[in-house]
Amino acid sequence: MDRDQSVSLSDQLTHGLRELILSGAMRPSDTLPPSRALAVNLGVARSVVVNAYERLVGEGYLESRQGSGTRVVEQLPSWGEYRAHFVVGIRQAETGRDQVPAREPEPGGEVGRNAVAPPIDLRPGRPYVPTSPPREWVRALAAAARERWASDPPDARGEFTLRRAISDHARRSRGIDCDAEDIVVTTGTSEALVVIALALRELRSRAPRIAVEDPGYIEGAKALQRAGSSLVPAPVAEEGVTATALHKLTTDETLDAVMVTPSHQYPLGGRMPAVERHAILEWAARSGTFVIEDDYDSEFRHDGAVLPAMAALDRGGSVIYVTTLNKVLSPSLRCGAIVLGRGASAASLREAIFGVRRDLGEAVPAMMQKALAEFLSGDGFRREVGRTRREYRHRRELLLAECERLKLTVTGAAGGLHVVIPLPQSVSATAAAAQLEERGVLVGLVQSIAPGAEREAVSGGIIVGYGAESVSRMLLGLKRIAAVIKACGPSN
Repeated sequence: MDRDQSVSLSDQLTHGLRELILSGAMRPSDTLPPSRALAVNLGVARSVVVNAYERLVGEGYLESRQGSGTRVVEQLPSWGEYRAHFVVGIRQAETGRDQVPAREPEPGGEVGRNAVAPPIDLRPGRPYVPTSPPREWVRALAAAARERWASDPPDARGEFTLRRAISDHARRSRGIDCDAEDIVVTTGTSEALVVIALALRELRSRAPRIAVEDPGYIEGAKALQRAGSSLVPAPVAEEGVTATALHKLTTDETLDAVMVTPSHQYPLGGRMPAVERHAILEWAARSGTFVIEDDYDSEFRHDGAVLPAMAALDRGGSVIYVTTLNKVLSPSLRCGAIVLGRGASAASLREAIFGVRRDLGEAVPAMMQKALAEFLSGDGFRREVGRTRREYRHRRELLLAECERLKLTVTGAAGGLHVVIPLPQSVSATAAAAQLEERGVLVGLVQSIAPGAEREAVSGGIIVGYGAESVSRMLLGLKRIAAVIKACGPSN
């Protein structure tokens, strides 16, 4: 550990441990020292060791299990003799040194000889999850499992303790003035949109007209359509949808709602400026249109200050705020929430949403809700969000460094857990994605949601998620993406 280097101590330790594993000095299943003990031996803060361990867990070299400490994984990333390429890429991101990378393994290389490797899944929306659940979560779940079973189902809006915990989190992290009575628990964003669309249908006694960002969140648009909504594409500018664009959509016919992703426009990554948020809220109040704010990954802002949620700026009850824990923790938990405004214009919608929720019944099992309430109320949740945020920043730094080396243009990297790689006009994103799938890499497409639109990238872009895959496989996937783009270029 050299304190005179410009490289941080955490980066030095990460690199040193990685080298020990790759050189064979540390073998599969070897146990590492406890973080406190190693910190004392090295004469560094415990946070230095914790950060290094967390990075190597995310990269797929270590695993951390409750009761058994931190160990080297039993099977290391399966790129064997070609691992120098990835070590170089990681080292460049951590030290800034210019080194010549080794060549990438060709199809049929070491992985092909030993076994058929699963596809490198770089599709968006797949978050990083630790190798074992947080200890605080395990304790909360065990405590909930010991509670006495009830004869009656829980409140259809959600367990009070969970609604209170969600309202506290929304108030602390997003500045939204709300309490438990404003919360409706859902299984995630898609179910929340179904509930909202059904409530609007009841209020209007017809299919609601809902504007959706184009390009935008395809799965969300499908959920609204399944609930009987009529979708109206709203063109997206560089920083998201604008009040001017929404006003044009209401020239001939009214809108009942508009769904927006202001904190990190999905999928292009723009961030709606504060002045535009106020303008849309003013337009919504004048036109009587509800604003569905999908705040799907606001916890993970990497560049720039975090702007308040639109719901925090709303004073008339126009905003229906939708949040989810599935990206912050794990999609396997299936939990999210609707946060309702309190203005006079929102009163009838509140009652309609409560009615839909009662008719559909409770969404998340009572035991899971009680465990989540305990977990969210303690320090465990905040620590887990902090760990995940550090993990994403580390992965993002490595991804951007590798894209720069490969001369891949990247947009939308300021937040979240995905980026967009724009393609030349001569390259079909659909064809490129098909070729990548043949080479064992799965990516997303920037698609139009306009009715009848072909499933082709509207801006010639592919979406690359960096949350779930190990760092080594992510870097290999980027290498293949660069090769496919080059092969599809005009000179080829």
